Parts: sequence; structure tokens; C-alpha cells
Amino acid sequence: MAYNLYLRAPGERRRVPRGLDGVIHLDEAGVPGYPLHHNLGQILVSSRPPAEAPEAFLLAALGVWAADKFIPRKLATDAWTREIVLHLPTTAPWVPLVPRLAQSLNFLTGDEWTLKPREVRVDLGFTGPWPHPGLPGAVCLLSGGLDSLTGAIDRLEEGQRLILVSHYDFGQLAATQQALAAALAAHYGPDSFHHLALRVQFPETREFTLRSRSLLYLALGLMVAGAFTADLPLIVPENGWISLNPPLTLSRLGTYSTRTTHPYFLEELAGLWREAGIATPLLNPYHHLTKGEMLARCRNPGLLKKLYPLTSSCARPEVGRWQGQSTGACGYCYPCLIRRVALHRLGWDEGSDYRRDVLSAPEILGHRVQGSDLRALLLGLKTWEASPQEMAARLFLAGPATGLPDHWTAARGVLNAGFQEVAQFFQDKGPGWIKGYAGWS
Repeated sequence: MAYNLYLRAPGERRRVPRGLDGVIHLDEAGVPGYPLHHNLGQILVSSRPPAEAPEAFLLAALGVWAADKFIPRKLATDAWTREIVLHLPTTAPWVPLVPRLAQSLNFLTGDEWTLKPREVRVDLGFTGPWPHPGLPGAVCLLSGGLDSLTGAIDRLEEGQRLILVSHYDFGQLAATQQALAAALAAHYGPDSFHHLALRVQFPETREFTLRSRSLLYLALGLMVAGAFTADLPLIVPENGWISLNPPLTLSRLGTYSTRTTHPYFLEELAGLWREAGIATPLLNPYHHLTKGEMLARCRNPGLLKKLYPLTSSCARPEVGRWQGQSTGACGYCYPCLIRRVALHRLGWDEGSDYRRDVLSAPEILGHRVQGSDLRALLLGLKTWEASPQEMAARLFLAGPATGLPDHWTAARGVLNAGFQEVAQFFQDKGPGWIKGYAGWS
């Protein structure tokens, strides 16, 4: 069953077709449908007027993100892969590129997307002034996670003036991002960067896997970078292990984790941007490093050690509140597990930092939901130890091989180094029941 959604551009007066499952708009008063609440008006405007192509891409990303949140995966035939038809307002350069964008979205979210473009004038009403003398050297994403903190520290240690772009849709995440920005400002000085905290909220959220959220991050960063020089780089700091998204089991061929910085997706997206007339360089300086390697090479390890407790890597930080418990990192999701693996490399891992310490909760291994990522990680480790070649081959089974052959040696190196980190963590800290599941006893 296909779900038909219609994204209305701000100020658009076109008649909406019949038979839709929903109309999404950018919080316009008096407009029927489902609103996206936002503060995007504060996106920076320098001496250049907002560029049309990045603005249209941001509008598309907003529609994709809302559709991703609106349609529950449990209604799909396989309880995951949805058929989504999005009627998309866009500009002339993007119209012929929309089919390729849909293919990229299929890879990103694990769904089947159909985008139906219509040409409109796009004006999202940006008015934010640039408050600093001189121009920034780069735009860097600051999600509130450990990777983004490391990326910001490394760039600031180089003496670059940055724009740190954050996106939040709930209060705890905003507080995390603000705390990190305040701590960085206290260390490097308030003029070393400009923190842009952008709120986009969709009250009609019915799905929480949100594979498209990081696409919205990229679009926001692109829009900010586009307000300055055409070649101002957009830096996406994410470790290469998460970027590769190695399929841990054959039943999890990548769709259960983010793919936004996967080599295929980044190369495809950068190609689309170029064809739309966007020159902004899209860079991930850490694509060849595991999370542990990324942290170990931080240019200010003392500051990282001081600030890392402020970060959150959890995929489910709000689950505790929904269950009537404390909020904070769950401890059992895949990002929490990989965070612990990386911090262990530096001697900083503490199970008490999480709502559940998986190393002291043997019952979690049999829990259908809470134990699923731990089981998958241990099974993936088992497969890698038995046959590194099979695990490497799964990188191609997970999606288009485009983007991997040119980086095959580096990708295989990251894969092996990542599993070595995982093995070291469980060998050093794993109790007997975990080692037994991993086949070590």
C-alpha cells in the first residue's frame, strides 16, 4: 500500500489533489494539514541572497523527514519497507534530478520512494544576520553526539572560525547541544564560532526509526554554508565504522542503522548537488577511522575527556520518559554499544553512565527489543572472527556497490579495525555469559 503525502511550499496557492493521506506545510497560519514547527527564519543571510538550489533541497529534506515520521513502518507488508509517494515542490534545476534523489532516499531509509515534482518559487524566509567580523572557515554539524564534538574540537584547534549547526526536535537534545556549545565557547572564546540551533518539530510523529533525520541535518548545513562563499566546506564528522554501516547479520543488511555518511550516499548526494549547481564541498574527514581511532586522535584529548560526558550518542534518549523512567542514554542500542567500545579504548568507559549496563544485565540478552542490538553485534563479531571475507562481502549485499570500490582498501581496514575494537571491549569487560554467546568459552 502506497502512502500519498503532499508538501506545500510557503505561500503556495495551488489546489491540492484529492485522495491524499496528508498535507504537510511549514506552520502557515490558516493552512489545513499537518504543520512543521520551526525557527528556520534565523538561518543566516550574509551579503549573498539565499541560493535557490540549496533552499529547494532543504524544502525537500523537510518533506522527506516529515513523511518518514508520519508513516509507521509496522503498517508495511514486511513491517519495515514503506511505499511513500511525496508530491514535492521544487525549483527548475531539481526537477530532472528528482528520480535520482528518490533512488538515494531508497538507500537511505530502506523504503520505496516516489517523488512527484512540481515547479514553484521557493522562499523559506531566512533573515538571520551574521554577527561576526570576517567570514567563517567552515560549517560543521554539532548534533550533540561524541563524533560531532570531536570534529568541532579538531577544527577549532586548527584556528578555524566555525559555524556549528545543530538541529533539535525535543528539549533534552537542545539542552545537550547548548551545553556543548557553551563549554566550547568557554574554552575557545565566544568569537571562535557561531552556534546556530535550529528547531524543526513535527507533532504528528508516528514512527521513531527516523533514518532521514541526518538528511535534514545535511540540508540545514548546506543552506547555512550557501549563505557565504560558494566553496565554504560543510563538514560532517562521523566515524568510518558507522558510515560503512556493516551488516551484522543477514537479516539486518544495513536498514536498521543510519546510512547518511555511507560512501555511496555521500558521493551520490554530492553529485546531485553539483548537477543542481551547488558547489559546497561535502567532507567527512573521519571516514577512514573507527570511533575509537577518531577519539584517540583528537587534537585536544584533555578537553575531549572533560566534555564527552555532556554528549549523547543514544538512539532512544526519550524512551525512559515514555516508560515513566529517567531520561538519558539507554545503554543497549547500537550507538550506545559502539560508544562504549570506543570509550573503552581510551579507558573512559563506565557502565553507570547508562540506564542499563548491558554487561551486568544477563537477562537483557534474551529480551526481544533491548537485547536485539547486543545479539546482532555479538553475532557479527562471531562471523567476522570465523570469516572476515564474508563480513566484508556483506558490505556489497547491503546496497549499491557504487562508492565502495574506489575506497575498498580503506573500507576493509575500517571494518577489521572496528571488529578488533569490539572484540577487545568484550574480551576485557564481558562477563562469562557474553563470552559464551560470542563463542569464546
